[in-house]
Amino acid sequence: MTSDNLRCAALQLLERKPPPGLVVPAGMVVPGSLPLLIETLACPGSPVAPEALASLCLKYFYAYVHSEQLDADVSLEGLTELAGQFVRRRGGCAQLAGKSELRRFLLHHGFALQMLVDLPKTVHLLAALLERKLPVAEAFLGLDIGAGTGILLVGQYLLARRAGYDSPILIGFECQPHVARRADSLASALGIGRVRQADATRKEAYVDLPDGPVACVTNETLPSAGRRLYKEPFPVICEALFAALGPRLANAVFLPEAVWASDRPGRSWLHLTPHNAFAGDGQRPDKPLRLAFMRDVELAGERIPVDRVGEGLAELVAPPWRESLCRRW
Repeated sequence: MTSDNLRCAALQLLERKPPPGLVVPAGMVVPGSLPLLIETLACPGSPVAPEALASLCLKYFYAYVHSEQLDADVSLEGLTELAGQFVRRRGGCAQLAGKSELRRFLLHHGFALQMLVDLPKTVHLLAALLERKLPVAEAFLGLDIGAGTGILLVGQYLLARRAGYDSPILIGFECQPHVARRADSLASALGIGRVRQADATRKEAYVDLPDGPVACVTNETLPSAGRRLYKEPFPVICEALFAALGPRLANAVFLPEAVWASDRPGRSWLHLTPHNAFAGDGQRPDKPLRLAFMRDVELAGERIPVDRVGEGLAELVAPPWRESLCRRW
């Protein structure tokens, strides 16, 4: 046996089948292309069911990977195949045999895509965003920080359109160059906005924005429950954002609306809100903010432990797929 054959045989030992069955319940996915679904959801007064938002996420996931099929009405079987390829991107599976380019793409974009395809949490965030009431303004300028795939930029587009803004200006910031390029290409093709490759922890990232007040900021660069805030750049980003834009953020709506952090035993709590530039309010711990432990977020006016976001929407994903897909936080 040659060394190449030995290598292939060794790699095949790592292969496993994806979870069985369809990734979501049959009949749940809204038919039609991704652009059509976005335009439907953007109509003021149109219903926004969790199933429609889950369909949006799955179709966006497919278009992010297969950009040449942006206008396709992808079947649930096609969406399931891609989901299976994604969850087996490391160990491999028969569906990835001979598709080394696709596998490399899924590996290189894995973190951003994992955030997207945790449907219960992503749908919860989108639904909470679409419940926000916007202040009256002449224009809509929205910022999505740590944009990843750009799905929350899509959420801001829907929020703006449903509020009557026909031409919102939407800008995402993503530090990973290859992720920023892909998200920018997709957002541009959809006519939603642009994604910049930028370090959002630096004030310089915000110096050349369009004039006027900021209407909305989405920023989910938060660590998992029980981990220190410095594990993700949320505190540093907020410090730079408010230092750079200050009064322009006075009437902006934020997602999350607030964050709760505490010391390890949970005796000293900090309430991070737009009113205190997400720097903390209340009884201050002896240690810097970055050393506080992540606990809760506020979404649609409700305080929720961060590890329970999306808990009531688990049925959006078929049971065999939940363990491998539902890993956002």
